[in-house]
Amino acid sequence: MRLYLASHNLGLYADELLKLVGEGRKALFIENARDFLDAEKRTGDLSAKLDMLRKLGFEAEELDLRRYFGKPEELKNFIRQYQPDLVYASGGNVFLLVTAYRLSGFDNLLRDALAKDEFVYGGFSAGVMSVCKTIKLYGHGLYVPEKVQGLYGVDAVLDGLGLIDYQIVPHADVPELLEITKEYIKRYTEAGYEVLPLKQDAVIIVDAHGQRILGQ
Repeated sequence: MRLYLASHNLGLYADELLKLVGEGRKALFIENARDFLDAEKRTGDLSAKLDMLRKLGFEAEELDLRRYFGKPEELKNFIRQYQPDLVYASGGNVFLLVTAYRLSGFDNLLRDALAKDEFVYGGFSAGVMSVCKTIKLYGHGLYVPEKVQGLYGVDAVLDGLGLIDYQIVPHADVPELLEITKEYIKRYTEAGYEVLPLKQDAVIIVDAHGQRILGQ
């Protein structure tokens, strides 16, 4: 299993991402955590994130999981044909993101692909929170589970992917997010979970050799 988990965008260690990916340079970017944005804002944000990957040398396109809701076999076929070296997920509403994973079958596909070491999974903010055991204690402002019913017509999934055994709190050293950072840490600590506050420029790298945290 290879993971590249950033707090914001790519963090300061994009060179380590390239090493983790290897020689391949095909990437898919998942923007579903930002499905709550209006079409114009979502398109602008997506364009910026695709450019971020392309500047690293990736051939990048969006993987919009909404196209595959209820169609897991179609998603498998697409992934098989595209053969990504990297799948990267954006920040935003983690409840939208994980519910999109469930509705499309990407959650099971991802676990299987990572077990077979078919590609690197990476992401930032919500894209990172999604790999934790649970997401039920995240949520504030626009980033709440209630957004899911209005956009997808189903209740929010509250289980994370369970790829790591602790809870990540991103943006941990950003002054304007200090209060919500403290709140997330308090919620999860009181619930008995191990918590890792991740600084804005830091990344977590998981590979066959174990885990490294850079920039903390």
